[in-house]
Amino acid sequence: MKDYIRRAGKFILYMAAIFIIVLVVLPLITDGKTPTVTLDELIHNQRFILFFTFLFAYALVYPLIAFVKLKRHLNGTFTDNREVIEKVFEALQYIKTEEKEGKIVYRRKSQFARFSQWYEDSVILETSENPVIISGMRKAVTRIDKMIDHFLFRSSE
Repeated sequence: MKDYIRRAGKFILYMAAIFIIVLVVLPLITDGKTPTVTLDELIHNQRFILFFTFLFAYALVYPLIAFVKLKRHLNGTFTDNREVIEKVFEALQYIKTEEKEGKIVYRRKSQFARFSQWYEDSVILETSENPVIISGMRKAVTRIDKMIDHFLFRSSE
């Protein structure tokens, strides 16, 4: 729940930053004039309120959609396949930032990639049981899972 609240808050801030850029900064850059629409007019505009409500609802649902936990079955135990999994993370430009009993956390190497994902780039491996549970952003977890398949297939040949 704590992760959900943090992620939803970050996404709401992200949407607010985009609003400020589009409604204030962009007109200043293109025309050199301050916006003629006041905040009071926006608050009383029904279309703006409806649009803002949809964006706020999306910001609350986004963490539920974008972050997943995937069960990954391995041929054997995690310790048997640890080398392969570490090669996968190395190939995808991830570094190990934390390792505890039954849990390993990987993060992106690139600071720009971490910043662009609002520092929500961690991929967590729960290794205490088989299947191994991989959790993180859906896109990254899917890519890692497919790469593990590929590497395990190559190592079995």
